[in-house]
Amino acid sequence: MKAYALVTIALLAAHSFCGAEAIAPVSGFQDEAGHLDATGTAARFSDPTGLARDSQGNLYVCDARNHVIRKIAPGGIVTTIAGQAGVSGAVNGTGSAARFCFPSDIAVAPNGTLYVADTGNHCIRRITTAGVVSTLAGDLGSADDIDVSYGSTYTTVAADLDGTGANARFNSPSGITLADNFLYVSDTGNQLIRKITLAGAVTTVAGKAGEWGTTDGAGTNARFSAPMGLCIGADGNLYIADSMNHTIRCMTPQFAVSTYAGNALEAACKPGPRLSARFSEPTDITPHPGGGFIICDSFGNAMFRLTAEGNVSILSQHEDSSPNALAHPNSAVCDAYGNVYVSDTFHQQVRLIIEKFDITIQKANGSNQLTITWDSIIGRSYQLQQLTNQTWGNTNIAPITATQAQTSVSFPMPQQKSGIYRIMLLGF
Repeated sequence: MKAYALVTIALLAAHSFCGAEAIAPVSGFQDEAGHLDATGTAARFSDPTGLARDSQGNLYVCDARNHVIRKIAPGGIVTTIAGQAGVSGAVNGTGSAARFCFPSDIAVAPNGTLYVADTGNHCIRRITTAGVVSTLAGDLGSADDIDVSYGSTYTTVAADLDGTGANARFNSPSGITLADNFLYVSDTGNQLIRKITLAGAVTTVAGKAGEWGTTDGAGTNARFSAPMGLCIGADGNLYIADSMNHTIRCMTPQFAVSTYAGNALEAACKPGPRLSARFSEPTDITPHPGGGFIICDSFGNAMFRLTAEGNVSILSQHEDSSPNALAHPNSAVCDAYGNVYVSDTFHQQVRLIIEKFDITIQKANGSNQLTITWDSIIGRSYQLQQLTNQTWGNTNIAPITATQAQTSVSFPMPQQKSGIYRIMLLGF
């Protein structure tokens, strides 16, 4: 059976088991904002938003309110790779000498180069593998850009200004994805979708600057309302979380825009066929290796699974009273097995949703051995724990690193047949 289950699962030492919800922390501690490079839940974030994942399993995080870019290596080791925590600014440089202003989304190229939607600076930034930060497009720190105080001096940039490098202008870009040798960007404040070459040449491909709406159409005939996260689907089309329209939009390589899921006239969190489903405020969409997508609905504190067949189901939605509640899930990425990493922004964490976690418990005939077998993530380590006097503790079985999609552990049948055990994923 294919099911969603919490990576930490409570087991009865018998022929049955019980499970919990499908969410576990990867990095950061719930509801504790701050900045600390450390491992796992010892690390601290301040409103983590955009996520990207490279082929080596590293996660990259836009730590928005800290104005920095973080890296979570396999094993949960968190480092800051660019920017200075708590200090916003508009500076190119290497590592901590660079400055960002509320970066909100990130993409990673096959060669390891990072591209960042630096929302508060109204620019697109580039970070090399050596940590050198430069501005790919937009006029970093220009007085012509939007005044982030939004006070009496609030002005807008020349909204339809395409161009190369510093000659281009953006208004609060908040979504970015890599497609072959160019980038797509959601120019959120301008209600546009922009295309950028890796040399920094910017063109507007859909929408009309400063005009929001719900219209489907080609190129400048289309209208959006605060478009945010976007991705390339398996069919080569661009899929856009059109947040304030409560919809997922689809744009072909010829820039024809249509509504793919949801309805701009109704905000809700409702599963169903894609055009009958309803979203509240979708902020990100990412491909799922099994086809279709995962959708983050920040305002609804929910996540959805949109299958390749066009059916929408609720992957996770919780009330605030739940210990596994999501608080403004902003961005998500999947690994090759369909496990979902999500930035749980207002909980100050990056969390993990296990796509498949079936488990069996067997007692070998004529043997006093108990064997537990579970679905595992290759390369990750697991620890068998036991509940004693209301406290979880490690058993005398050493951590096991998974080498296959299923892992087993055997141990002597405990004298107390009703003992409670759990399998805990270590690090990630």
